[in-house]
Amino acid sequence: MNDEFYEDNLRTFPSTKSLLDYEDVPFFGSLPELLRSIQSTFGLEIEFIRAGGTLPDMMARCFTIKVENGKSPGCLALLPPKNAQKNTATNLSKQDHFLTSLALLLGDAYRWQQMFRKYEGELASLIPVPTTDINESRFSEILFNILKESAKILNCQAASFYALEAKTNLLKLRSCWGLPEERLLSSDRQLHDSIADLEAILGQAVILNEDYLFDAWGAPEDFPTAICVPVTSTVSIIGTLWFFSEQRRHFSEHDLGVLEIITGRLASELERASLLRELEHSQKLKAIA
Repeated sequence: MNDEFYEDNLRTFPSTKSLLDYEDVPFFGSLPELLRSIQSTFGLEIEFIRAGGTLPDMMARCFTIKVENGKSPGCLALLPPKNAQKNTATNLSKQDHFLTSLALLLGDAYRWQQMFRKYEGELASLIPVPTTDINESRFSEILFNILKESAKILNCQAASFYALEAKTNLLKLRSCWGLPEERLLSSDRQLHDSIADLEAILGQAVILNEDYLFDAWGAPEDFPTAICVPVTSTVSIIGTLWFFSEQRRHFSEHDLGVLEIITGRLASELERASLLRELEHSQKLKAIA
């Protein structure tokens, strides 16, 4: 395979992220009013520049808001005065000290926000799971609908989910949409012959959009375009998810972001069903004892 194939047809999945995502940086709700007050009181024009943003003026002096692990939610940019009067060395020193202190304060505020978010997330994980019996037909409908709606979002015409049988290295088709129902009766696929699935399990999104790629990479269906991504939990590899398109096409970074959400939802539903089944089995054993 040439370098172009690896560049266009293999993508890291989930896609790599920077240490601090620009869109995840908090807004510090009270900061705009504080900066306006500083400007009206002291005549200092200060802007908060989020990480990844651009400076409003090349002559601006920046004061980084530092947090742990080398991360920074952004900086405070002190814009040069608009009048002709220049700052003295004393004024510059006072301004630097003031803005350095303010940046430290905002760093503390950011850490508190992160701690609070973590705390609330941990509380959310304590929500009790209903102890209702597992309805197998209902769960199969959930899987089917996830594939159906996800394929529509991605503008694909078929989808299939293969569960990895770890002990036997087999890929078992557990649900599909847009394909003949008899596909569910097909023989299990050997993992060692399913190169695309193997690559996905290793953490790649595999995009097949050339005829010669389908046989070489062990695609389960013959479509002009297909994409295979891993379905994983925090502790295990669950399987692979395939989407198929009747048009020869590419998948954008936005599509890969949508796929990350889809595979997360699928993994959550599978883990939830597994936990409920174990709980039901445990309750039956207690009832017998």
